[in-house]
Amino acid sequence: MKSTRHLGISFCNGSIQLAEIEHGKKSVLTALAERETNIDMVQAGIHLSADHPQVATLVGELGDLLKRNRIASRQVSYALPADPVFINIIPLSTTLQGPALAEYLRWEIKQYYPESAQKDFIVDSHLLPSKDKTAKPGFIVGVHRGMVSFLQKVTSELRLQLQLIDVDHLSTEKTLSFNYPEVGGHNVALFCVRLTGVIASIVRDGEIIEYRAFKADTPDDVTKTVSAYLKHLKQLEGMEMPDALFLYGQSVPSDVVSQIRADTDIQTIVLNSLRKLPVAGKVYAQFTKESYRFAPAIGLGLRTA
Repeated sequence: MKSTRHLGISFCNGSIQLAEIEHGKKSVLTALAERETNIDMVQAGIHLSADHPQVATLVGELGDLLKRNRIASRQVSYALPADPVFINIIPLSTTLQGPALAEYLRWEIKQYYPESAQKDFIVDSHLLPSKDKTAKPGFIVGVHRGMVSFLQKVTSELRLQLQLIDVDHLSTEKTLSFNYPEVGGHNVALFCVRLTGVIASIVRDGEIIEYRAFKADTPDDVTKTVSAYLKHLKQLEGMEMPDALFLYGQSVPSDVVSQIRADTDIQTIVLNSLRKLPVAGKVYAQFTKESYRFAPAIGLGLRTA
């Protein structure tokens, strides 16, 4: 079986994370790297486009990262931070399909961005499990078209092949299910901890079935956010409480993890993105210890197998 390599790139807290994974008889990590970036994907995200002057900036930064780490992959995927992306869960009629569904989704986004034009967003959705036969909760993701064209231009300048553009929290589902296969069939809570806040969701069988964003500025806020999210879940009809809590993204002090575990009486784990993923070649040891930062990039590398 001929092996292939896939490259995942994410953006978190002012840095670029890179993960290269080789797929053959088994998947192995061949590169893990990080560097600071001058591109603020959160603040500048909605203003980016294919002719934005920072195309050259990101091409230079990524080109340097690829060269220094001797990246062999020609296929790349990107994970966008959730902040500049429209993400929501709304009821969707099961009769909506094709053009009618697309038109409704554009209308929904227009309620949040009244000044936007129809062509400004690329929108996708999928229905979530529900016993209701006529209307089901729909998970909607809308990405600014300019952000997509920006990354397409960067990829072209680097002479790479673009595979996927996803959201970091959604990409991390694959990292979670690959490294913790025992959570299949269970509700688990996944928390992305960033300088801009916390993204919280419930994942079951590799699929997000509940999602919410919170503001959080300090480690104490993270503890409060977890408690607030669990309280929110208890108010949802038919929602099972999570059997485990997983945290990734920014470093979370061990005493905060212990406090969350004590407050909730639920197993609380800092996501080990390399728990079941072998490492081949030379990878900076500190990065392997802090693999929770690379969860979205690793998830992308795993997804494109």
